[in-house]
Amino acid sequence: MVDARGRAQSSARDDSEYRPVSQSDTSSAIEPLDIEDGRKRVASVSTLRTVLATLIYCISGPSVIYLNKYILVEADFPYGSALSMMGVGMSTVVSGGALLAGVASSERVAAITPQFYMTRVAPIGMAMGLSLATGNEAYLFNSLAFLQILKAFAPVVLLLLLFATRLERPSTVLVLSILVISGGTAVAVKGEMDVSIVGTYLMLSSMFFESVKLIMMQILLVDKEYSAVEGMAVIGPAAIVALLVTTLLLEDYEDAARKACARPLLFLAASLGGVAVNLATNFMVAATSALTLRITSLVRNVGIIGVSVFIVQDSAISPMEEFGFILSMCGVALYQHARRHPGTTLSSVARDISNCARMRTPAPPRARDPGS
Repeated sequence: MVDARGRAQSSARDDSEYRPVSQSDTSSAIEPLDIEDGRKRVASVSTLRTVLATLIYCISGPSVIYLNKYILVEADFPYGSALSMMGVGMSTVVSGGALLAGVASSERVAAITPQFYMTRVAPIGMAMGLSLATGNEAYLFNSLAFLQILKAFAPVVLLLLLFATRLERPSTVLVLSILVISGGTAVAVKGEMDVSIVGTYLMLSSMFFESVKLIMMQILLVDKEYSAVEGMAVIGPAAIVALLVTTLLLEDYEDAARKACARPLLFLAASLGGVAVNLATNFMVAATSALTLRITSLVRNVGIIGVSVFIVQDSAISPMEEFGFILSMCGVALYQHARRHPGTTLSSVARDISNCARMRTPAPPRARDPGS
């Protein structure tokens, strides 16, 4: 009797010890693990997306630059406006097709009136077309590496126009960045072994028209927020008209058409490359930020120069040119810092530089205790 009762009590204890664990008992232990796994998965996807966007951006842009350089010089197609018109035309067709297919919203595009287009959109498109045309023409006169070095001067052109239109107030740090970039660019131009004044002025004109485009977008489209697809579909036709006019007036359009028809795949690749660059830029901004895009663009320029000099070997830069480019990059970094932190002063810049130098300087080893 005692044994039976003891066995019953032991069985009850065993049942209580080995009873199945209920869902409510495990939820508190499982939920934190699930949340942590979800966070890690999201972080991994975000990191992969950022790396992929950066790779596409860094590959597509230089590829189009080298392809355009090859077409203009090696393929004997000295028609920068016609080449630009092909790229803009393809981008406009793809953007318009995306709007018609419903892939992107077209409500804001449908609301545009002829008066609005002629007074606000057309000037932006013309500036865009002239910027592309003069930029391509510059590759006919100067080396690829030198023109990439010269592009570091673009923030100076933009800032001067912003100051002139009173959209930006001069600050000590911004003025200093202008002086540093200008000095570096002047040294680089002086050090260029085979500089062409025509090519230099063409690239400076391209920077000017690009800055005008950005400022007009800020002024004329301040109350409009177009997506990348909408913006290309809206501005593209005006840019095509501007490029068509410059092609008809300044270039041998018959010879251009004949050469394009003789090598259709080459020019189709160049046209699709323009679409790829626009998509890569938008993908980069969506995955990171506008500031990261600017910094990546600077690094990409350095890569283009390195490939041109050491791998392709179609360019050569002198030590003076290298020094001028490094000086310009320091000015661009100062410009980016000032734009990111509007209230930046020279003392705060000096303090930030000192902090960065202190962080990168390894701490000296501690002296050992003689008694240890």
